[in-house]
Amino acid sequence: MIKAILFDFDGLILDTETTEFIAFQEICRQYDYEMPLDVWSQWTGATDSVQRACRHLEQAIGAPLDHDVIRSRHGEVFRGMIATADLLPGVVEKLEEGKRRGLRIGLATSAHYDWAVGYVKKYGLLDYFDCIRTKEDVIRSKPDPQIYREALAGLSIEPQEAITFEDSLFGLQAAKAAGVYCVVVPNALTQAFTFEQADLRLQSLLEMDLEQIIARVTRH
Repeated sequence: MIKAILFDFDGLILDTETTEFIAFQEICRQYDYEMPLDVWSQWTGATDSVQRACRHLEQAIGAPLDHDVIRSRHGEVFRGMIATADLLPGVVEKLEEGKRRGLRIGLATSAHYDWAVGYVKKYGLLDYFDCIRTKEDVIRSKPDPQIYREALAGLSIEPQEAITFEDSLFGLQAAKAAGVYCVVVPNALTQAFTFEQADLRLQSLLEMDLEQIIARVTRH
């Protein structure tokens, strides 16, 4: 019996991941370089994606770069872009459905607490969550399952009693390693991946209501 639903944050509630790529692309163009989408996509869900991108850019242009300066520039561009971003379609609807069904709701993200919860508060979502686990709560980030194990413990449920929503390969791998049902909702950066381990793949959180999702992922 499903007793809880969990959510990733970046790329699932707010499309920070696509925005992060676009912001870094602006940096790359200052060096007459275009970052290939398929290269960046490999890092989606990683906590060090910008550091990896800095190393890739340095190798691509064949010249040393000040990574701290690049990260600072990227951060400025990114923050300016994300400040006006909207929640992804279906987020509020799924949270409302979960509450109506009496399910516990958790947030399990590799993002820092101040970052994720800051936006959760900004969009008025904080009261939906019974448990929030972030980067500060674990030693190992996704794809390690530790974040999900911590969230399950916080919700006082077993892995088979939860469904989580993810958008990245790292997130999917973490969820499945923890024994949790996983519904993948790819964003623009991750839609090319097959997500073979997923219990269900949706194009949007609006594609299917929660009752249908629960029936689909638990029927086997």
